[in-house]
Amino acid sequence: MSPGNESFVYGSELFGRGDPTQTDQIVGSAIFSLALCALILGCYNIYVIKKMKIFHNAFGWFWASRTIGEMGSNLVHVIYSGPLTILQYNVFPPWAGITAFTFGYFFACHACVMHQVVSVNRMLAVCMPIRYRFIFTKKICKILIAMCWVEVFFVLAAYLVFPCNVVGYSPTLYEYVFVKCEAGLERDYSIVGTFVNRFCFVVCFLTMLSDVVTLVKIIQIKKSGLQRKNFSRDVRFFCQTSVQNMTMMIALTLIVLVNNSTSEDGLILQIFAFCTLIVTHLNNALALIIFNPEVRGRFTGKSYNSSANGMEHSHRVAPTKSGEELWTTHSKS
Repeated sequence: MSPGNESFVYGSELFGRGDPTQTDQIVGSAIFSLALCALILGCYNIYVIKKMKIFHNAFGWFWASRTIGEMGSNLVHVIYSGPLTILQYNVFPPWAGITAFTFGYFFACHACVMHQVVSVNRMLAVCMPIRYRFIFTKKICKILIAMCWVEVFFVLAAYLVFPCNVVGYSPTLYEYVFVKCEAGLERDYSIVGTFVNRFCFVVCFLTMLSDVVTLVKIIQIKKSGLQRKNFSRDVRFFCQTSVQNMTMMIALTLIVLVNNSTSEDGLILQIFAFCTLIVTHLNNALALIIFNPEVRGRFTGKSYNSSANGMEHSHRVAPTKSGEELWTTHSKS
């Protein structure tokens, strides 16, 4: 056995340094704090979606599923990534960091997929208002959400099925990094990870095109003078999804550039790539509060008459007739 092979320790990229530095504590505290805030706001999102009838529709189902994905990802950071970065323990075996990545990225990928579904849902709500409620029935929504969970399962399984493509969390590099499978391996990235990251980038970019279509349609409606009852809601939901898509594109751009590399040359970029995705989840959770006066009213104590503003008469966004009766009726057809 060569000296190079003797010094090789599988999963050494995932070990802590033993004695944490000031940088470790700052970055770890940032990861933990951002993830905890996103997790708490995610819980509130689920509570609001369950309690408020305005979200008892296809949009609410998709938003809830995406929020669960974001919560799962941030829970991993709160339990593992953040504390380990702060404390830099080197006693955990490699499978701990690999498991953290597998679960964390499983939920994060689902959130990303559902993010695209929400954006397309908004586009169809604006561009195809009559057909919308017949397309997004309860049955179709449940099937679509289930398919997204299954799809992400197979994507994450590919990291483990294809040899030498495993990724795990590194507390010293502050990022999900490629785990080398043998000594002398020149490749410092996961081939599966590279494909997944770039594919997600392309999908997210195409989703921004759907936002452009939605914006053009909203402008056309405004110029036509046909002020539909739910026009203000269309604008609000467009702003909500477009802002999220922009932050997601920034996060994915950084992730593609870092590409799970174990190089220390781009340490600053790795920190930003990891934390920006958490910030995106935080932004998504805040969006439901910021862009919806009904939700803001729960904080201020002010009631918001959604019917008076054309909120609950919309068959494009939330086709409600005393809550979700109309949506339930059409879901049976």
